[in-house]
Amino acid sequence: MKSPALRSTRDRLLGSIRTIESARRAGEPNYITDGIYQDGQLFRFACADINERYQRRRVERVIAYDSAALPLAAPLAYFAGCGLNVIQPTSRGPLLELESIPQGCRLLLVADVLHRGTQLASAATLLRQSKGELIEICTLLEIADGKGSELLAPISTYSVCSYR
Repeated sequence: MKSPALRSTRDRLLGSIRTIESARRAGEPNYITDGIYQDGQLFRFACADINERYQRRRVERVIAYDSAALPLAAPLAYFAGCGLNVIQPTSRGPLLELESIPQGCRLLLVADVLHRGTQLASAATLLRQSKGELIEICTLLEIADGKGSELLAPISTYSVCSYR
């Protein structure tokens, strides 16, 4: 069972998330996590939570899914003592120099928000082409109603907090 302090911090994380109406899909919200990055205590908690999870998992390369994931991916790569790459999403699919990833390298994909999972699924497909081993997808926030983790199965996912 989670301690009251831990539940309280996760509640504060969820409370700092804003929603705005999506420009692409009318009536569907976009989830904005910049409130977490602006609050030093919340950002420290999120980084510590992720660092603790991957401390002993032998991550060899952290892959940030776009620039929104960089504030979370960079400290993780630093503490894991490994390299950092960025996948840039484009209208034709994600972009990454596949030669920059050594064969058999243990990869961790880091994203800001996991909603439907379609973009992360295409990124996972790209990482498979690199001959690297994708060990998990880590996100700051998972939108449970979007069922993105179900789409990404059998790839395991981890989120610091879940929004229902």
